[in-house]
This record gives sequence, C-alpha cells and structure tokens, in this order.
Amino acid sequence: VLSSQSMRTSSISYSHTFPSIGLTVSSSMNLSQNVKDSIISLNLPSLNISLAKKYPFKRRKRKGDERWYEKISVSYSGQFNNSISTKEYKILKSNFLTDWSNGVKHTIPISATFQLFDHINITPSFNYTARWYFKKINQSWDDVTNSVVRDTVSGFHRVYNYNLSLSANTTLYGYYKPAWFMKKSRIHTVRHVFKPSLSFSYAPDFGNERYGYYGTYVYTDEDGEARTVEYSPYQGMAFGVPGKGMQKSFNFSIDNNLEMKVKSDKDTTGVKKISLIDQLSANMSYNAAAQTRPWSDLSMNLRLKLTKSYTF
Repeated sequence: VLSSQSMRTSSISYSHTFPSIGLTVSSSMNLSQNVKDSIISLNLPSLNISLAKKYPFKRRKRKGDERWYEKISVSYSGQFNNSISTKEYKILKSNFLTDWSNGVKHTIPISATFQLFDHINITPSFNYTARWYFKKINQSWDDVTNSVVRDTVSGFHRVYNYNLSLSANTTLYGYYKPAWFMKKSRIHTVRHVFKPSLSFSYAPDFGNERYGYYGTYVYTDEDGEARTVEYSPYQGMAFGVPGKGMQKSFNFSIDNNLEMKVKSDKDTTGVKKISLIDQLSANMSYNAAAQTRPWSDLSMNLRLKLTKSYTF
C-alpha cells in the first residue's frame, strides 16, 4: 500500500504456471483513491491467460519425414479487464454493464515455417483477435437540445479483426581468399553475409459498414450546413476497436555483414577476426491499398565496430 497526502493506492497480484500444459494464469487487483475529491479508480479483476505454442497436428509417434501440416503452430492469450472510476459512495450502487468498463480479449496467432529449395524459409501466418464487450454506446444528435445523445445498449458484442501475412527470407554467404600469388598478404579470408527478405501482409478494411464498428450522425451547424460526425460505438472500451483502412503491404529488406580474418602471430588460432561492416541494412515498403504515397521512405542503418569497446 502506498499513500501520500492526496492519493492512496493498493494492489494485489497472483500468478501460477502449469508446466505440463504450458499454461500461465495471472490476476491482479488495483485500487487508487483520491482523498481530496473521494474519486476511486478500481480494477477488479485483471486476468491474463497465456498458452505456450502448440503443434496440434504433430504425431506423437512419428514415422518417416515430418509432414507439412505438422509444422503448424498455434498459441493463445486471453485478457479480462473490469474497471471503474467514480465517487466512493457510488461504487456499491454502480451497474456492472453500464457503469463499469469491461471486456474480454482473445488473441490467436497461427503460423508455420517451411523450406523451399532447402535454402529459402517461407513463413505464412494468420492472426485473429476477438474482443467481447457487454455494451456499446450509440450516438445521435438531438435538434431540440443541440447536443449529442448517447444511448447505452447492453448485450453481447463481438468485435474482431484479423490479418494474413507471408514472408520469405534466406541467408547467402560469399567468401574471398587471396590468390596463390598473394601469399604474402596478411588477409586470410573475407566473408560477406547477405540476408534478403520479402513479406506481404493483408487486412481488410474493418471500417466498412458491414462490420458495424463505426457509425455516423448528422447535425446542422451555426451556418445552417449539415455536418457528418463519425464515431465508434466501442470507443473507450477496455480493448479499443480495430482501425480503419485496408492493408496490402509489401516489405523489402536486406541486411549485410562483412568480416575479415587476418594472419596473426598473437592469436592461438593463427588468425584474427576483424569486423569491417557489422551491419548495413535497408528497408522499404509498398502499400498497394494506399490512394496516395504507396511507397514508404527508404530506411537505412549502418553499424561499425571500431574497437571492442566502441561502436559507431
């Protein structure tokens, strides 16, 4: 318990892991009270559940090579949150559905990694997120009072979103050794590591009317012009609302590393490793769904190891 002249806070937490099934459960309760205005902020409870990565299609007793579907992995994380901020005397009179901010969030990532031509790693993935809310707040304009009317609708509301992605990457090695007529050279070997990668991600436009995550109301301003205001019935909820806009993005990146081994009498191996370029990378993306500026800026990074203690 922490206290000051104006604030008092208390918290309780609990966590337990079930190693046999890879499940971790944690819970907490947080209470803060403002002594000056008697406002209490209460989080009761906050529950988190996480399940380690599983391979549901993997055979217990495998015979022969691993099948492609045995590489599919699934994991899960869940959250439940229930909170309120109000005057102290209103806590016991509060309504769970209308006064408390609560919700449940489920996150399920599914992925697998395959090898193409024994050198290229292909990773498809699917990420699904579902939010369970027990109310939504519709908004409308009242011409009589010239104000926004908020109507709380109790019930079960599922707000979900998902995205798909596919990535490919590989690692290429290049070696240089001095020719036979350069035997006096102290250069033993120069190695270049080149890592190109390409990825594609897709997500539909969850601002589309058919999902019902966004709404509008119309009012008339002081000049007599009709104005349309967009809002979300789930704005301010425990786990938010999916963003708007379709995503069709391609991402390109390369990474380089350059090292050199030189002959050295001081080293027991007879050679000494020198980092010429520790990292030289570049990244750029293209959003096929963007109406303007589909290409991102080109981002580059250079890292040099000047000495064992200094990096530029």
